Amino acid sequence: MTGETVNPKAYPLADAQLTITIMDLVQQAANYKQLKKGANEATKTLNRGISEFVVMAADTEPLEILLHLPLLAEDKDYCYDCMSLLLSEFA
Repeated sequence: MTGETVNPKAYPLADAQLTITIMDLVQQAANYKQLKKGANEATKTLNRGISEFVVMAADTEPLEILLHLPLLAEDKDYCYDCMSLLLSEFA
């Protein structure tokens, strides 16, 4: 996020190198039509047990829309991460 402060609730925040790696994974998942977008879809996949990795945008307004996802992911032992980029630009 250029010039803006990141919401402290967006935790854990990926560093620059991890962000590039995650964006590569997101683009590959989009190419294979395996990418689910949105908080509702992410919640459904976590509850159904078909999710492997959850990526959340740290610039979501309001961020509280996504704050239940880390709890679900930790409960089901899935990986999750926040990124300071707009995911809609890549997927």
